[in-house]
This record gives sequence, structure tokens and C-alpha cells, in this order.
Amino acid sequence: MAETITSPSPSQAEASGEFRRGWPTLVFSTFGAAVGLSSLGYILGTMVVPLQAEFGWGRGEINLASLMSSLGLAAALPFVGRFLDRFGVKRVAVISIPLFVLMLVMIGLFTTNLATFLAFYALAGILGAGTSAVTYSKAVVEKFDRRRGIALGIVAGGLGAAGLFLPPLMGIVIADNGWRAAYLTMALLGALPFVLVFFARLSAPATVAAVDRSTLPGLTVATALRNRAFWSLCVVFFLLGWALLTMVPHFVPLLIDSGVDPVRAAFLSSLVGVGTVIARPLIGWLFDRFYATYVAVPLFLAAALGCLLLLWAGPSFAPLTALLIGIGFGAEIDLMGYLSSRYFGPRAFGTLYSIVYSVFMIGSAFGPVTAGFAFDATGSYSIPLITAASMMVIATVILLTLPRFSKESAA
Repeated sequence: MAETITSPSPSQAEASGEFRRGWPTLVFSTFGAAVGLSSLGYILGTMVVPLQAEFGWGRGEINLASLMSSLGLAAALPFVGRFLDRFGVKRVAVISIPLFVLMLVMIGLFTTNLATFLAFYALAGILGAGTSAVTYSKAVVEKFDRRRGIALGIVAGGLGAAGLFLPPLMGIVIADNGWRAAYLTMALLGALPFVLVFFARLSAPATVAAVDRSTLPGLTVATALRNRAFWSLCVVFFLLGWALLTMVPHFVPLLIDSGVDPVRAAFLSSLVGVGTVIARPLIGWLFDRFYATYVAVPLFLAAALGCLLLLWAGPSFAPLTALLIGIGFGAEIDLMGYLSSRYFGPRAFGTLYSIVYSVFMIGSAFGPVTAGFAFDATGSYSIPLITAASMMVIATVILLTLPRFSKESAA
């Protein structure tokens, strides 16, 4: 069982004070999460058809880009997590944000074949790892305890907003100026958090480095590797990442195949973001008041049902499926950061959460890639949809068997 970490219950006034002190960090983290590395997953679906038209690549080949960026991220995150623990969020962000923007520009200007396209995505995952949700979640965890659930929910809502606004925006840019212009537009958006970081009231790197982390409560890396909760969370979020991200980049091509106009298909796909934006702050608020696992499990089961509805009833159920998957995805990102903070504690949170997030990203990359190759082989998304639904059910069973954490544990 995970080590129990206790702390005195803060008063309601102290809880409200977290938002008064932490709102600049919350704004920076929310916007940064929206336009950071995770945004590549939302915009790839709008690129599929134009890339096919220009280069003749298959959908499985194009979605290898998600796999490459996720593998790059998975390789880099354990190092980024250690840097976050040692040097703080600000130093990591001011280095990683410009590197991520540079890779977006490279994709837009210098992609000439599949190899360069995939290589740029892999480099984006490595060099842009500091723009992932791990960085922004750590910033929030350091500022919020009593209101940590809703604060993480707001940050995760930034990711949902990306799913809501970026696909239609990219669809419009592509329709007017082509897919290369869409990546350059994304580069401009991705640069904005570099300005916000200087107003976010983050801990100074020197201060963070000076902290003797051995005096902090929580698990060490060595202890976590012998801890059932750590490995269970890795398995759960690998399965949920695979399942919930399987169809996100395939919604647009699926709808276009059904005769839907490409721009309208992009707008319908953005319903994933609608579900996520609605769900994440609400789910985070519920996490602060009820046992988090019991809040999230029904939402994952509803998302599994949405996949089956898309299989049984066809594209007419795509809007409902998009909403259910968006809500499930909202619960997933909230739950991953929240449970990691409660089970692991602050001692090695950056390192341990980065490992869980890396596993999640690997799952979220393999899902779309295998779905693409399954479609190329069969002309149908039936196998990916059944697989995704099954994985969500398995993940919920594992979640329900986890040892119960204390509501007073704090990271």
C-alpha cells in the first residue's frame, strides 16, 4: 500500500487563499498546457487528408507521427521530471518552449517526405517534453493542496480547450493556406507561454535546488518501484491512453469518408474538446469533495459505451461519441495528476509523475497508430473501437482494486 501522507486540514479561508496566491501560476499552466506538446495530437487529425493528397501516405503511416512524438516524450520525460524536481518549472519552461516552437516551424517548412515528417515529430517529443502536462501539473501541485483537484481540472481544461478550438482553427487555415501554414500558426500560439512564464510567480530555480528533498514527505523513486499503486497507475493510464486517444485523430477522416465536408468534420471532431472542457473543472471540483476513483470510473465506462455506439450505429453517433470520449479524457488527465500527487507525495513527484505520464503517452500513441493500420488493412474501424472499449473496462477494474488513499494526503 502507498505510504500515507497526512497534513492538517486547512481552513476554508486558507483554501480560498490558494487561488488568490496561485492564480498567475494557474493561468500560465492552463494556457501552456493548451498550446504545448499535447496540441500536436489534436491537430494531426486535420492534417491526415491534406498529407494523403500531397504525399500519398497511408493513414497508419501518418499516425506514426503520434507514436514518434510520444516515444520521444517518453524517453525525455524521466530526465525532465528530475530537472523539474531539482531546478523548478521556470528554468525547464524557458528552455523547452522555444525548442518546441522551433520544431513546429521545421515541420511546416521542411517536411518533404515521410522520414523527415516522423523525425521532426520525434524531435518535438524530445525537445518539447518540458511543454507537456507534467511541467504544468507540477507547477499547480506546488501551489495548491486543498483545491488541488479543481486547479488540476482547470489546467486540464486548457487541454480540452485545445481540442475544442484547434481542430476547426487548423481546418480553416488548411482550407485557405494549406497544411504547412497550419503548423506555422501553431508555432505562433506555442510561443505565447514563453511570455506568461515571467509573470507566473513560479519558484526561483535556486530556491528549488536548495531544498533538501529528503526532508519532504512521500515516496522515493526506489520505494515507488516496489509499490503496487505505482505500477497499477502505470498500467491503468497506459490502457486509458490507448483507449481514449484511439479515435481522436481518426474522427475527421472517418467523417470525411462518410461524405462530411472537411471543415464541418473538423468542427464535429472538436466536440471531443467540448466534452473535455465541460468535464475537467467539474471533475476536479468533485475530486476535492469525493473519492476520486469513484467519480472517474463511471465516466470511463460511458466513454467505452460511446465507442460501441459508434460501431453499432455508425457516424450518426459520432457527436455523442466525441462528447463521451472528451468527458472520459477529461477524467483521465485529472485523475492521473491527482492520484499521482496523493499516492506519491512531493519528494519525487516530478520524476514519478513523469514516468506515469510517459507510459500514458506511449499508450496514447500506439492507439491511433494501430487504428490507422487496422483501417488500412480492413477499411473499417471496428477492431480499434472494440479494443478501446475493452481496455477502458479493464482499466476501471484495476482502479477499483487500488488501495484507498487518505483524503488528507498531500503532495
